[in-house]
Amino acid sequence: MDLIIVAGMPATGKTTLSKKIAAALGMPLLEKDEIKEEMYKILGYSGLEDRRVDDIVANNILLRCTENILRSGTSLLIVNNFDKEMIGQVQNLVDSTGCNCVLVFLDGNPDVLYQRYVDRDATHSRHTVHELWDRYPPLPGDEPKTMTRQLFREVFEDLGMSDFRLNCPRIDLEATYPEKIDVDGLIGELKTLLGRE
Repeated sequence: MDLIIVAGMPATGKTTLSKKIAAALGMPLLEKDEIKEEMYKILGYSGLEDRRVDDIVANNILLRCTENILRSGTSLLIVNNFDKEMIGQVQNLVDSTGCNCVLVFLDGNPDVLYQRYVDRDATHSRHTVHELWDRYPPLPGDEPKTMTRQLFREVFEDLGMSDFRLNCPRIDLEATYPEKIDVDGLIGELKTLLGRE
């Protein structure tokens, strides 16, 4: 069975790209963001500290579900902004299941990615759980915290998201401008690496 992992920096278009890959290859897709959204619907939380705990729990659920699906003999694609602290857990999953794994990694100019992140938050186009609020659920009149350039560096760059590596084939994509990614070429490369041609 095959496992495609789409990882990388925020605001690089991971989810959009993953949906295209999954559709083209006929693979189920698991996203940590969707797990967090469902957890929030049921459990909720009051502030940023609860949000951080839920992030850890969502990672664990994502990996446990991935392992169970792979052990059933089903291939799948997962998407998450894994950091270097997760390398051991993910590599252990790949090794213990014996899957054919390919890592698709999206990165780009951090200043451009930061601005896209801020612009995206300003539109409130994503689920509340992905925004930084002082309290959850936010009350009318509340405004989310603004992601500063320094906080973006501390939360994403300094945590080593760009350093996420596995012992498997890795496709690095320049995603400063996600719309310029050659999706058809990428799908062709994935088919070759996974022996699907």
